[in-house]
Amino acid sequence: MTELPPPSDYLPPPAAYQAPGQQYPNPYDPLVNPPYAGIGGWFGRMSSVFQRSWKSIATVFAITHLLPSIVLAVVSAVGTAAVLVPWQQEVLDAAESGENPRFDTILGPFLGLMGALVVAAVLFTVVEAAGYAAGTYVVTRDAAGAPTSVGDALRYGFRRCLGLFGWNLVTALLIIAGAIACVVPAFYVFAATALVGPIYLFERRTPIGRSFTIFNNNLGRVLGRLAMILVILIGGSIVTSTVENVLNLAFGGLGSFSADPDSSVQLAGQTGLSMAGSAVVAGVGAVIGLPFTMIQFVGILLTYAEQRGHEGPVSAGSLAAELD
Repeated sequence: MTELPPPSDYLPPPAAYQAPGQQYPNPYDPLVNPPYAGIGGWFGRMSSVFQRSWKSIATVFAITHLLPSIVLAVVSAVGTAAVLVPWQQEVLDAAESGENPRFDTILGPFLGLMGALVVAAVLFTVVEAAGYAAGTYVVTRDAAGAPTSVGDALRYGFRRCLGLFGWNLVTALLIIAGAIACVVPAFYVFAATALVGPIYLFERRTPIGRSFTIFNNNLGRVLGRLAMILVILIGGSIVTSTVENVLNLAFGGLGSFSADPDSSVQLAGQTGLSMAGSAVVAGVGAVIGLPFTMIQFVGILLTYAEQRGHEGPVSAGSLAAELD
């Protein structure tokens, strides 16, 4: 029997155009955007991730990003007040006596404060890395149909946080080196290392070199995704800065009520209120910035998953298996 030719408007399926042994990602995969879906598919998957996992992501990031930010702001305010009040008092006493102020008693507390802030900043960065790893774990497993608890995600995150912190530190040093060389290299290194986090968590091999390779081989596509993330972050920064400026204006007058500026008690009260206001402003800024941090995290993760899909068959399920 003679086989009839296909109709004139017949189009072969997308798989007919692929090299043998390869296949397109599942067009309905919740994480991997197929090559033909473009930026619309990427945004659609970002929306789906938040619809599916926003509670878990928000909880993880509140514990590992928001709470440490508030603690760091309070510690900075208390420490600064403890150093600043004696310094201000010494300046006032010297002005009364007509002598030059001596700051030899201030140096020790100041250096102690600086040391404490450096240690707190390092610990904060390590906890942030744990949150990034935990968020990756919970989002990937949710997408693979194997949801996990926040507690399990955090345990995974803290198990992987030191390695991720180390690679992030190397990445930061590369960006600083690029900034010292020139502004343009710094921007290039910043963009080319954007995928270091997910590469380390999923592939566990040369994350910096691999991130450069993916970026250079898919320059337009990766830059397009990163540009979208950057626009969102700039908008978030504008909103956060606006609110912080308004709050700074509101709190700025709290320290100006003194009728007796020479009183050490009154001086301590003024400085304490000023530092408390600064802590409140920093805390509010951290709360407002949290959703934008979550968007950045999800955008980077989806950008990585999309590039993996261009390299070969991959799915949310296979990515979840790589994390275990």
